[in-house]
Amino acid sequence: MESYEERVRNIVNHLTPPREVLMNDCSSSSEEQILNSNETSSSSTLTWNKQELFEYLEAAPQHIKVAKKKLQELLKDPIFAPKYNMNVQQWRELTLQRALVIIKAGAISLAEFNRDPMKYLISMEMLNLVDPSLSVKLGVHFSLFGNAVLNLGTEKHHIKYIKDIDTWKLPGCFGMTELGHGSNVQGVETTATYDKTTQEFIINTPSDSAQKFWIGNAACHGQACSVFAQLYIDNVHYGVHVFIVPIRNADGTTAENVRIMDNGHKLGLQGVDNGRLWFDNKRIPRDNLLNKFGDVEKDGTYVSSIPSKSKRFGSMVAPLVGGRVLIAASALNVSKMALMIATRYAYSRRQFGSKGNEIRIIEYLTHQRRLFPMIATSVALSFAVEKLKRIYCEPNKSSQNVKDLHVWSSGLKAVVSWTKTNILQLTRECCGGQGFSSFNQIALFKSDLEIDMTYEGDNHVLLQQVARNLLVELQKGRYTLTNPNHDSSNIHDYDFQVQTLKWRESDLVSTLSQKIMAQLDQGRSLEQGWNTCLDTITLLGKAFVDRITLEEFQLGIKNAPSSLKAVLELCRNLFFSWKVNEDLGYFLCHDGLATSTAQKIQDSINVLCSDMLPIGLDLVNSFNIPEQFIHAPISKPDYIQEFRYGLKRDY
Repeated sequence: MESYEERVRNIVNHLTPPREVLMNDCSSSSEEQILNSNETSSSSTLTWNKQELFEYLEAAPQHIKVAKKKLQELLKDPIFAPKYNMNVQQWRELTLQRALVIIKAGAISLAEFNRDPMKYLISMEMLNLVDPSLSVKLGVHFSLFGNAVLNLGTEKHHIKYIKDIDTWKLPGCFGMTELGHGSNVQGVETTATYDKTTQEFIINTPSDSAQKFWIGNAACHGQACSVFAQLYIDNVHYGVHVFIVPIRNADGTTAENVRIMDNGHKLGLQGVDNGRLWFDNKRIPRDNLLNKFGDVEKDGTYVSSIPSKSKRFGSMVAPLVGGRVLIAASALNVSKMALMIATRYAYSRRQFGSKGNEIRIIEYLTHQRRLFPMIATSVALSFAVEKLKRIYCEPNKSSQNVKDLHVWSSGLKAVVSWTKTNILQLTRECCGGQGFSSFNQIALFKSDLEIDMTYEGDNHVLLQQVARNLLVELQKGRYTLTNPNHDSSNIHDYDFQVQTLKWRESDLVSTLSQKIMAQLDQGRSLEQGWNTCLDTITLLGKAFVDRITLEEFQLGIKNAPSSLKAVLELCRNLFFSWKVNEDLGYFLCHDGLATSTAQKIQDSINVLCSDMLPIGLDLVNSFNIPEQFIHAPISKPDYIQEFRYGLKRDY
């Protein structure tokens, strides 16, 4: 009979991964060689050029690459060096000074936004990697306030405001959200009443629930605000319109008949001065109405080419969808950066194993199952987000482009921001205590970007937009239902994969339609029926995004250089298996998969993680994230040296 000590030793040996799982090309390498591997990545099965994959994922034309390099040089200015140990006032001042450097250099402008929206998007994405507070502050000024002037105003507004917006002479705010109304913008309470005798609008906050809330740039720096308000002329209601309302004078004092309060300390984005606004019958000139979709003549006659209030409102908010596009793209970049930091650390950090020969934590299956599926998901989403950006930047959008932009931006903003939040949590845990340190970047991204899920549209509400569109398509006979595929011969075959995801989506569309019709047959209103189906609606929105992501991923693989196809296919297979495994209950309960097929898919995850182990490090090092933005000590080749005694990090 074995002794107690022998039994413990056998158990430990059983739980410790065998040395055979070490990467063939790294078993005798130093940490520096592991993290800074050669130009070409290789394992026994996969070889690819890392720079080639970097550029393929970047998918940028030459003039944008040049602009990125120029912005990267600007961001080497010491003012953009990481700095965390500050109070709120210091955060805000630093963010303002950083913004002024960007504006003075002409790196971000409303003119650029109008002329080359792709360049603008990518520039803002880069700023988000440096400092989310900076990108949000500039985003409020340009993407929201400036964009409202540009796309809701007319020539007189462009002449009056754009130059001052581009030079920060007129710092702007975006006054949509109220204390009592967020997602339901058509329900805002702020009023704009036209006075024919003076040819002015009277902007008023009728109650405390109507105060403008969480208004970026309002607490300290904003001088003008694009205010969403209900228009009234001679007691007739004309719906929500947007007005330019002064809130501060040029000397920084509060404008007459305006009250401002600070929103105070927040979970994150301490550099953004969010504030609250009240208007006490604030009078503004008639020309301050942004009148592209509706105007008021001197005598009070209302003029619009769109007679329906709801359609007019839809036309007003449609140009503002760029915020969702930017959130999706920025969230994906942060996901990649966090995965780069955590994966590099995982290939260096050693824990447990035989004395003096501890094992890298990436060799533990629990670590692989947290990081590798998220790496595959980030690669997959790269192609879907890139397609979304192309739709958004299309200069002459067809009606189909406009509809696709609304649906895709709603779905991808929700799913990518949720994915980012999950990745930040997983990578924080994978880095152990080091993930808790601000120095290692993940913790700050967690707090700063938590807001992604609820601003520019609450994610659950946005997925309702996706589901509503699919339901309309089904009712109009433009949606093709898909049958399940119970053939389990090859779960890595793309045709099987896409049919599986199409089936889930179409089954949810059909189920939703049947549920709502049943509610209507019982005498309930459409609103009541919709509310009883919100769980199905949310699942449908997510299923739609999973399906379009897989389809765009496959197009990316098809168009990729032959040297990249194998590694991309590995990522596609892991993405598919992980997504199905996450929702395995639905597939099995609704006969979308045979039990044996479901088991194959579930079992494939560990195998695919094993396949990714030799190349995982090189894969994240191929991500299209500039190295200069990664300063986490644990991401460095010899991270222990980054913590040597006497080395101070004065930030």
